[in-house]
Amino acid sequence: MTAAAVTQRVASVAVLLAATTLLTTGCGSDGGDGGGGGGGKPTGEGRSTSAARNAATRPPDGQATSGTFNSSDIGWIQLMIAMDDQAALLLGLVPDHSSDAGVEKWAKLVAADYRGELVQLRELLSRAGVPDTNPHQGHDMPGMVTEDELRTIEGTKDAAFDALFLAAMREHLDQAAKIAHSERSAGTDPATKKLAASVEKTSLTWRARLPEATSGRP
Repeated sequence: MTAAAVTQRVASVAVLLAATTLLTTGCGSDGGDGGGGGGGKPTGEGRSTSAARNAATRPPDGQATSGTFNSSDIGWIQLMIAMDDQAALLLGLVPDHSSDAGVEKWAKLVAADYRGELVQLRELLSRAGVPDTNPHQGHDMPGMVTEDELRTIEGTKDAAFDALFLAAMREHLDQAAKIAHSERSAGTDPATKKLAASVEKTSLTWRARLPEATSGRP
């Protein structure tokens, strides 16, 4: 991941979680051909801020909806699902591309943790009555492993792969902890805030245990 790619990303966590921007323009996608950071991936179906806010009171398709969610809760859930889905794809590359046993062991544990986390996030989204679409599809933002980055990393092996993989996961974990911390303050749904506290703790734990890549297997 290059410094230029990082500096092009939306840097403010507050903007990511702000009710007026998170689900509309917070990711900086123009909805066109994906140029300028989306890697050409088509833009996903977005939800307006007003639709996200009304999701707590107007359940779609007759689905029961809890009234405890605010737009920050919904925004955080959707953002974490998008981030974790992409991180899971990256983690899935490790067995066939890494040359480091420590990296492989760490990635296996994190991947298992993310599978459980994604189940909980999608359960919350369902309880909120919000469709499981990805408003962040094709976006380039802090902590998000983009399609271009995945292709680049997938094209490497051994020590080169390990270095790029660890750099991408480091950024992902740092951002996941930041936005989870913000959700704990901005959210209103107790279960969502509880999961955010768990995500913040586990992200910091995995970040602290991030291995240092070696030149090869022991």
